[in-house]
Amino acid sequence: MRISLGKTRGKIVGAVVMVAAALLIGAVLMLLSGNNPLEAYRALVFGAFSSRQRVSELFVKLVPVMIMGLGVSVAYRAQLWNIGAGGQFLLGAIAATAVGLYVKLPPALLAPLTILAAAAAGGGWALLAGLLKVKFHANEVITTLMLNYIANYFLKFLVYGPMMDPAGQLPQSALLPEGIRLRQIFPGLRANYGLIIMVVALILTALLWRSAVGCRINLIGQGERVATYGGVNVRRVVLLTMFISGGAAGVAGWIETFGLQYRLMENMAGSYGDIATVVALLGALNPYGIAAASVFFAILLVGGAGMQRMTNVPYSIVDVIQGLIIIFVIAGVVGREGRPGKRPGKQSSKLSSKQPSKLSSKEPGRRERDA
Repeated sequence: MRISLGKTRGKIVGAVVMVAAALLIGAVLMLLSGNNPLEAYRALVFGAFSSRQRVSELFVKLVPVMIMGLGVSVAYRAQLWNIGAGGQFLLGAIAATAVGLYVKLPPALLAPLTILAAAAAGGGWALLAGLLKVKFHANEVITTLMLNYIANYFLKFLVYGPMMDPAGQLPQSALLPEGIRLRQIFPGLRANYGLIIMVVALILTALLWRSAVGCRINLIGQGERVATYGGVNVRRVVLLTMFISGGAAGVAGWIETFGLQYRLMENMAGSYGDIATVVALLGALNPYGIAAASVFFAILLVGGAGMQRMTNVPYSIVDVIQGLIIIFVIAGVVGREGRPGKRPGKQSSKLSSKQPSKLSSKEPGRRERDA
């Protein structure tokens, strides 16, 4: 228990130090440009909480960032570097919109069907990278990254082509029926009931790590050979893990489409996929740490616009702070693990590091149990 508390405390301190260092360097840049960093940061925080509209926008940014961060953390726990959350977000939005526009069912049946379509499409897109890994040992960093580009171009093809709104000339789909849209919590504000889905996702992720499936995912993160000797069907759990990770991003795409935009549009994912990766690592792959990191990044995204309005500091300083945090997070991971591809905060087994096994290999005489 003491060791566990010590590790948790160390991770919290490390995250705080990284954020503080990024803010400090940002402050130095503001001073060099002739601006007062204290006033700028005050304006940033004030811009995120100064009105009901600002707080509403804070929740609008928080929901996709947290859900996607929780999703990619599931893959990272198994040493599966899912960099494709943005593409999985888009596939979820595309599938849900297609079902919502072209499937004729009562709203009570159609609405849940669109959610299932989003989760299945996002999960299936990540599953494709998982299949390439277990069948051909393809590096999931490369495959998920390349699938992001395919998803982006596929979205462009649809909104400029078969799904383009026939009543307009902009690259966007027709509006979704009102009966299946995600409702706003308060009239006139954009925050919607996606907040409930976010809280459910947080709870389910916390429960996952207390379940048998979560134990198997963690065991794979310790090393493939260790998991195999422990009786885990590595290939099956890898595929399940990628599906869960992508499914979360797909649901985030559903919330963005059905709760905010009400249609497909270009560049819907924005930088959510990249931020989700940083949030997961900054939160040390812990659900509650990810929640705290998500709130911080939501404040940056929303408060940056207010900072630019109230001071002479450009919004680009927010991008600088985000970039610095990314650098510090990656440096921390590499510093702890010695090389990329190992799970943050855990050490792989000596057996696995000496002789990495292939996912499809089986040793004669080894008794394997299905996970």
